[in-house]
Amino acid sequence: MNLPEKEVTKVPKAMVNGINIYYEIHGEGEPLVLICGLGADLSSWAMQLAEFSQKYKVIVFDNRGVGRTDAPDAPYSTAMMADDVVGLMDAIGIDKAHILGSSMGGFIAQELALKYPQRVKSLILASTGAQETNIGKHLIATWVRMAREGVSLETRMREELLWIMSNNFFALPALVDGMVSYFVANPYPQSVHGLAHQTTACLEHNTAGRIGQITAPTLVIVGREDILLPVRISEELVTEIPHAKLVVIDGGAHAVNGEVPDKFNKAVLGFLSDVCKQECSPAK
Repeated sequence: MNLPEKEVTKVPKAMVNGINIYYEIHGEGEPLVLICGLGADLSSWAMQLAEFSQKYKVIVFDNRGVGRTDAPDAPYSTAMMADDVVGLMDAIGIDKAHILGSSMGGFIAQELALKYPQRVKSLILASTGAQETNIGKHLIATWVRMAREGVSLETRMREELLWIMSNNFFALPALVDGMVSYFVANPYPQSVHGLAHQTTACLEHNTAGRIGQITAPTLVIVGREDILLPVRISEELVTEIPHAKLVVIDGGAHAVNGEVPDKFNKAVLGFLSDVCKQECSPAK
């Protein structure tokens, strides 16, 4: 989903923490930074850009290890990638922003909110948790093994969809085939070492003992059919993060922002509107 060129400011890359990060800016208004999940590039936000950019300055980018951003063959961590986000904000002159992260992007967003609370207007955590589940750890390690063993990208994508989409999605074979073809046709495929290093960052991520220190207004979103990081994991986040709110979206699974974008976008924009009202309301 591409916006008209006049509505999009594209800057190819910014040098941040020793790597070139590819990013785009869509729209005008308060800054809203979207952080991608494991193996995903900024195209994973295609179903959000048009609507979000009507009210916000939306910054999307490729994490280290994927897309058009550099993929150094060295260890990554979610804390390191949080530093990347803040470095990008510095490079484009953004002091404070609303932060939305999905899956691994939610791991990164947690680290950002903990280390740089002064840079976060509000926090939205989608399809994520304080750490990977045991089944999640086994699964993503298996994805890396499949890539290293030369399993075709088409087969890997078909297998991955089983874990990130809802049961209803598979009732339409043509839709499944179209989604697979979309991934396979990506002109910027992820390298095996980029996937491996991002996966290690996910496996080692753990904010379980720290998320109670998050001070930003927080929304937690999860698809009711998410089997990678199920509803109970989001409920644990809401229990630990002060004043956090939970939205469970029917009809969606792990990739809830892409599968049920209307409900996802409504939840995000409603939360952001409430945050703005609270900030702008006169002091009593």
